[in-house]
Order: sequence, then structure tokens, then C-alpha cells
Amino acid sequence: MALRLIAALAPAVFLAQSFGTRPPHVTSRTEPSYTEEARRAGVNTTIVVSVMVSEDGLPQDIKIVRGAGFGLDEMVVRALETWRFQPGTKDGKAVRAPANVEFNIRALDKTHAGQTARLNFSLPAGVERPELTNGKIPSNPDPPGAAAFRVRFTVSPDGHPRNFQVLETNNPDWTDRALREMADWRFKPAMREGQPEEVNGILELTLRQRAPENRPALSRRLVTISPPEPQDTSLPAPKPISPVDQAIFSGFPRHLTCKWEASPGAVSYLLEWDYMDRGTWHAESEGIRGAAYEVNGTETAFDFIGAQPGRWRVWPVNSSGQRGNPSEWRTFRYLQ
Repeated sequence: MALRLIAALAPAVFLAQSFGTRPPHVTSRTEPSYTEEARRAGVNTTIVVSVMVSEDGLPQDIKIVRGAGFGLDEMVVRALETWRFQPGTKDGKAVRAPANVEFNIRALDKTHAGQTARLNFSLPAGVERPELTNGKIPSNPDPPGAAAFRVRFTVSPDGHPRNFQVLETNNPDWTDRALREMADWRFKPAMREGQPEEVNGILELTLRQRAPENRPALSRRLVTISPPEPQDTSLPAPKPISPVDQAIFSGFPRHLTCKWEASPGAVSYLLEWDYMDRGTWHAESEGIRGAAYEVNGTETAFDFIGAQPGRWRVWPVNSSGQRGNPSEWRTFRYLQ
């Protein structure tokens, strides 16, 4: 079955707006190409990118926040470099402003509907990643339902995948079938200065069960916390309910649900989250603005990125779009 890209961009370019401040606005854009590698494999995925928009409306400091592999990360960056914006303004003056962009990449293939696939390799300096030349992402389990697994494997210099190791799964039967199919995959091997080299990779595949038709979808957008201080200090901080501080989770997939008490005067909320990388919080170490989901309500859920520490807090937002006082940070950790 032929595959094609049917959705390239979720409406997720937003700057948290305050009185006298307007976020950047996209004036022209080029959709990213769906790579031949991804087309052959039937890849559905999501890529999140951070970008600074200059006073001239040009994208700068483009960084992959959460990549997918299959050559798609490079295509997303290449496309975003061509975008043009109406710059953000403060008090009527153009300013340099951050934004997050979320690309949802989907293929017309019902056997992979609802999937999010990621294939990433640990590459030494100077080594080009392997390319999947023959093989498809495993089709959905039967019976269908929410499921996920992570598998580590080695791509040898002859392009064969070997040494499969299941890191996480909540559906052993689906994972066993996937391993049998992956054993027949073939790669153009990783290369260093024209010579093939063995590298390790991880395939992460998640299937989300669709919500019942009578269940309303979450109203949520990806935003950037800027500036990082409260704008309406009269708006009290929400009180977090769950998960408790320093919570530890061992389940997979890493689907985290956060709940909090309503803040008087708030009409919506921002759920800000971050993760720890090499002993420091990612946003702080990279010098980027915090990322958050905009929520209409006092509960939301999201997929955390790895087996590592994380943290979350909630900002109340008034009817003018101004943020109030945030809750305290609550930390958590996924063990797998």
C-alpha cells in the first residue's frame, strides 16, 4: 500500500502571551518531506522542535527537543529553516522570542494507525547513522489496544540487525512478533570515513488506543513559558494533587497523568514539564524556555521521554492570557 504524509504540522507554535506582548505568527512555511526510508517502513511519529524567532521574523537556534529518526529529524529542521514569521512584539516593538513547533507525521496505512515510532542510534563522533533499507514497522497488535515496547539491538557492518534485547514491554506477544519481523530488517550500515561500523540502536513503538467517541478530547497546545515570571501575581498558585512529589514509576509506556486543584480566577492552566539530563534539568542546561501544555481543566496526561528523573508544575492563566503564580515543582522518576 502506498504511503504518504497526511499531516505535517500540529497547530503548536505559541508563545505564552501577556499584556502588551504578542507571540510570533507563521506567515509562510514549507512542509517537511516524508523520507523514502520512513515511507518504506510506514512510520507514524511526532517530532518536537524549539526555535528562536528573530526580530526580523527569521528562525534561529533550531533544536530537536524530541526526535524520531528515519531521516525525519533532518527534514523537519530543513523545512523549518525556510519558514518566515511575523515576529513577536512587546509594547509594539519587535522582539526575539522563543517558540516550540510540533510536527505530527502520519501515513495512510490502517495497520499502523495510532502508532508513534522512534528509531535512534548511539553514534560516535564522525559516524553516519544506518539507514533502514528493507523492513517495515510492526503492524498493530491483534486484538488492538494500548501497547508499547522498547527494543535495543545492534546493526552489524554487513547491515544485519543482531543482539536484540527487550528493554520494556506491556504486550509480550506483540513484542515477540515484532522481534521476528525485525530480524529480517536490512540496513545500509553506519559509516565512518567510508568504512562500515557496528552501532547500537533503540526502537521505541507506542500504540495509543483511541478515546471513545463520546469522550471529549483534551484541549491542549504546546507553548513556551516566556517570560519565566508571573504576570498576574494576584492569581494564586494551584495546589498539585497527583502524582506526589518524588514519585517513582516502573510501568511502561510512560504515560503520566497530572492533577491539581483549581486556582480561583484562572480560566486555563499551563502544565510545564522538564527532564534531567546528565545531572541537570534540560531547559536550564540548554538555556531554553520551559515547555508546557495549555490545558482547559485541572488534569492532563502526556508521554514522558525516558527512564530518568522529571519534574512538573502548573501555572494558572487569567482571562487576559496572563500567567499567575506557579505551583511548586514536583519531581518524579521512571525506572524503565
